[in-house]
Amino acid sequence: MGGGGDIYSDGVFNDPKHKISGPGLTRFVHSAGVGACAGTFYGACVASWYPDPIVTPGKYGGIPGKTDFRAVGRTVLRPAMWFSLTAGTFTGVECAMEAARNETQDVWNTMVAGMAGGAVMGMTNGRPQVVAATAIGMGLTMALVELSGPTTVFDEEALDGHKRMGLLPKQHVESDALRALKEKFPQHKDL
Repeated sequence: MGGGGDIYSDGVFNDPKHKISGPGLTRFVHSAGVGACAGTFYGACVASWYPDPIVTPGKYGGIPGKTDFRAVGRTVLRPAMWFSLTAGTFTGVECAMEAARNETQDVWNTMVAGMAGGAVMGMTNGRPQVVAATAIGMGLTMALVELSGPTTVFDEEALDGHKRMGLLPKQHVESDALRALKEKFPQHKDL
């Protein structure tokens, strides 16, 4: 596992430019696991959004008006399965493209993998037109994300003073405005 590899990246897991590298199986398991976690969170939000009880429709339903454990499991785990399948498909196809193209890492791998992941997302609907549209849309979106690079900032050097994960100076330097306020209100200077 590696970090971003530049001076703005410290290489730790919570680094915004953290990129999983290594064998395809490691990358696949990582992305499928992250997809499953995201899908579980989404499913839990959907299950808790409405105050109505979640029941299993049909013959084997539980007590009317009471939440059924099987229905809650289905409501939470179905998005987890689809998110995991989509993320795993994207990573698996991207790794397969890299292996087929002699470890070439470029935008074409990401675009084809995005199309495969988009097709999996479209399969939740079941209509071929939706599958094709989501495949094309997601492929183009992922290609644009890959082309834009690991950051959305054009001039990172201008952001040195505003970095989210930068290092703070050892001695705090007060601004001129704060210094003027402390001189104006000396009774509050130690707050």
